[in-house]
Amino acid sequence: MTRSDETGADRDQTLSDADQTSSDSDQTSADTDQVAADRDQAASDRDLAAGVDPRDYQITRDIRQRTTRQRERSARARLEAATERDAVAHTRDLAAAARDHAANARDMAMAQADAASEPPGGRGDFGVEILLRAADQRKRAAEYRALAAEHRELAAEDRHASAQDREQASNERLRALADREILAAELAMNETDELTGARTRAAGMTDLDRELDRCRRTGSMFVIAYVDVVGLKELNEALGHSAGDELLRDVAALFREHLRPYDLIVRMGGNEFLCAIPDMSEADVRNRFSAIGSELAAQPDARGIRAGFATLREDETAAELISRADAELIRPLGQAPPRRLHLAD
Repeated sequence: MTRSDETGADRDQTLSDADQTSSDSDQTSADTDQVAADRDQAASDRDLAAGVDPRDYQITRDIRQRTTRQRERSARARLEAATERDAVAHTRDLAAAARDHAANARDMAMAQADAASEPPGGRGDFGVEILLRAADQRKRAAEYRALAAEHRELAAEDRHASAQDREQASNERLRALADREILAAELAMNETDELTGARTRAAGMTDLDRELDRCRRTGSMFVIAYVDVVGLKELNEALGHSAGDELLRDVAALFREHLRPYDLIVRMGGNEFLCAIPDMSEADVRNRFSAIGSELAAQPDARGIRAGFATLREDETAAELISRADAELIRPLGQAPPRRLHLAD
């Protein structure tokens, strides 16, 4: 076997290996796509049966999150497959160029052989042998050119496939991004009290633990206020739940007005709120809630709030801190006690 034949055989082996790699990558992408599709179907099935059960909602949300991550992995696999296809196409181009070079070299050798086979005294047996060898060389050169053309065609197909892979990967990334946006919106809705805009109890307790950890690391002061909206039950019975809802919204709005944007406001349920205020003294916190109570007391047919306060102690848990604040709920805050609601006759 000639040196150029050995080179061609080596390149054919390289292309075969690259084709196998691309095939494996395609299988990986197909597998991840199937897993994502299966998980999407599972999430849809759960949603159909779940209704408004929070536990089922959490399960389907987790499935969607895993599906989103699976789509991102699928997109990465497709990009890797596209890169490998590009590499295969480049290798095929190099192989085609090498075969063209070999064919040209054979043509040149044949031309020289043709010239050498025409001695002044006419052809002899030696000249016939040269001509036969030249014919064989021409045949090999034609085969090389055919193989070079085939490699170029395969390279073009590889590039087309890699372009499709990249487009599919882009679509997968867009779908994953859309999934994340939907999940973020659903998460925000699930973690925000629809009536007051405060954090829900579950989400708020997670936030509180995070704030406590931060304050312990930094040695910052941390105060909580456990707040009870006074007279909500009576207001609901007298004027209906819409009036009670309006009062809860007003109270939450006053919290946001008198506290800082980053202070935590949690609706614990019913008429109870928890406010967490870092980097502020308990005296200052009490003054702010006293002002809130005064504004509520000054409104027509007003209700009021009661609040208990607690400053974080060393090694104190969130439950212990809340318990101390809850124990201080003894009297309404404000300049005047809450007045009874007078109904029109």
